[in-house]
Amino acid sequence: MARRALDTLGLPLLLFALALALGLAARTAEWTGVDLRLDEAVRGARSGPLTVAAQVLNAGFVPPAGVAMIALLTAYLFLARRPRTAVITFLLVSVGWTVNSVLKALIDRPRPPVAFQLVPQLGHDSFPSGHVALTMSLAIALAFLARRTRYFRLVVVLGVLLVVAQAMARLYLGVHYPTDVAGSILASTAGAGAVLRLSDRFGAGPGPGLPGREDSRRSVTGLPS
Repeated sequence: MARRALDTLGLPLLLFALALALGLAARTAEWTGVDLRLDEAVRGARSGPLTVAAQVLNAGFVPPAGVAMIALLTAYLFLARRPRTAVITFLLVSVGWTVNSVLKALIDRPRPPVAFQLVPQLGHDSFPSGHVALTMSLAIALAFLARRTRYFRLVVVLGVLLVVAQAMARLYLGVHYPTDVAGSILASTAGAGAVLRLSDRFGAGPGPGLPGREDSRRSVTGLPS
């Protein structure tokens, strides 16, 4: 049974372990010094339009907005009579996002100096980034929903661009280090990946893709089982 669990959750556990190791390393003064220099390079590009764009990304992915997006997406899928898909989608976002909170509590890394920050922050924990974790989890969930449609590649590309934009915005606003955004990508991918692997293992695949869209032969994860 242990071997079967490892086969199912091996990759997600590895990603979580990498995120944890990265967070522990990031607490050292030497690592933080390198992170600060990278932060300074990004902050050097500050301008009016870029600041507005970064603030929009900040406001659009605060925790209340994240909860609202999860609720609306889940409710839509239930109303579309796709309860299994609704549950998996809910878990993809919520678990991917929650793993981030677990690491925040474990690592307890302070944010960059307040003098660098362009927006006020609710918490002092820097690693990993909650905004990036939420964005990444939503991108994975939307790719999951589009997996059997001709829009799958487009959704993946747009998701990657959004995650990169959010990551750069967190550095630009001075509220996170580069290590924080890298850790959040690893953590949210681990959480969402565990949901996908378990749904495949226990046959909880949601059936067709988006309503009215063409079918394909992808598995739930889009990868070989």
